[in-house]
Amino acid sequence: CTMWGSCAFVLVMQATIGLLLAPTCSAGAGNGGTRYLLYSVNPGEGFNLRRDVHLRAATLVRKLREKEDWVLVLPPWPQLHHWKSDIKQHNVPWEKFFDLPSLNEYVPSIEFNEYLKREGHVINEVMYLQEFAEGWGEHWTEKMEDRPCIGPTMYRQISATHWDGYVFGREDMRIDSFRCVSVQGLISILVPELQERKPELRSVFVEHFEMLLHQRFAGVEFWAARRSMVYAKPLRATGNAFMRAHLGYDPGEGNGRMKPREGGGAFIAVHFRRRDYLYAHPDAVPSLDGAASQINSLKSKLGIERVFLATDSSNTDKKKLRKLVKGLVWFTPSDKALRRYGDGGIAIIDQWIASHAKYFIGTAQSTFSFRIREDRQFMGFSQESTYHNLCGPTEDENDPDSCDKPTYWRIVEQQAPGNFRPSSSMHQEL
Repeated sequence: CTMWGSCAFVLVMQATIGLLLAPTCSAGAGNGGTRYLLYSVNPGEGFNLRRDVHLRAATLVRKLREKEDWVLVLPPWPQLHHWKSDIKQHNVPWEKFFDLPSLNEYVPSIEFNEYLKREGHVINEVMYLQEFAEGWGEHWTEKMEDRPCIGPTMYRQISATHWDGYVFGREDMRIDSFRCVSVQGLISILVPELQERKPELRSVFVEHFEMLLHQRFAGVEFWAARRSMVYAKPLRATGNAFMRAHLGYDPGEGNGRMKPREGGGAFIAVHFRRRDYLYAHPDAVPSLDGAASQINSLKSKLGIERVFLATDSSNTDKKKLRKLVKGLVWFTPSDKALRRYGDGGIAIIDQWIASHAKYFIGTAQSTFSFRIREDRQFMGFSQESTYHNLCGPTEDENDPDSCDKPTYWRIVEQQAPGNFRPSSSMHQEL
């Protein structure tokens, strides 16, 4: 959301002006052979926003496959700002975090290394998305134009048909064509452009894909793509083991997004984002005493003693909070687990555990909390047990009901025959 203002504004715009992409299950009707869409995200964006951008890219490929055989190339995960551990976390493959067969149930998707094996170190065209230098104008309208590059890029022209570029940490990629494109619009604005490109352009790399908005946020295709983002099995297994050992709850195997056993574990899950939010969103972050007061109020109201905490707080703050809230636990990875899963995997384990609680309360405006709410909806948890935020210092810090609830987005399922429906294996393998 860095280029378009606040996240809340973007989501409202997407929901208001979006037109639903026509669903399809075709394998591609064109005669040009397999084509590949690669994409990147602004380096400063975090883990959970990048997951949202993936949904936009996947739904675009879904649309493109109505006429041609397109494959989505998954961008390796770079070292992200919020990944603070002192371990190597660069060019992490998607299989570390997500189940690739499940992703492929929505659109064909491959890792970047697989693309290199298939196509070599060549990308036919790079579309470098950027804003319009003059801004939106008086009214926001969809538009896209080739424009001179506004700022420096990581590409250098060698000849008329040869550019060098820095692609996902690699300096040995050959680019046949490069252009800067000013754009403001929904993902569908790229459909005519990509479908009309010459057949020899087998691969197109769209830089800064976050510039494009959802075709329809929380529409049918959004939820179908989101449902395919099943967490990797080792992460789920680690989260399950923690719940059995520390929260007195056995989620079982294969429960996933079907309603968990016993309607979820007898614990409250709290996402308490703190570090960067103390200065970025100070009104959304209660004090430690305020957070403890709200959690204790919920414990009394719900008759639940155990509390799971997902937070980026320091160890000192977590220990102080544990003194104020009895029965509070959090997941601390072993050194082996941290090196195996990385900070991204540990975050998913936290989200997986939180998604199984009888009751969840999150942090306002945090995409980490957004993803937990989505997971809980897939599992069948109610809006009443899921859509709550900790109240910040501008509200009553002692009352978790004193602040506004987050916006509820209802899951919209496919209805028409032949449209995408997750196969039974998507549930069974969770």
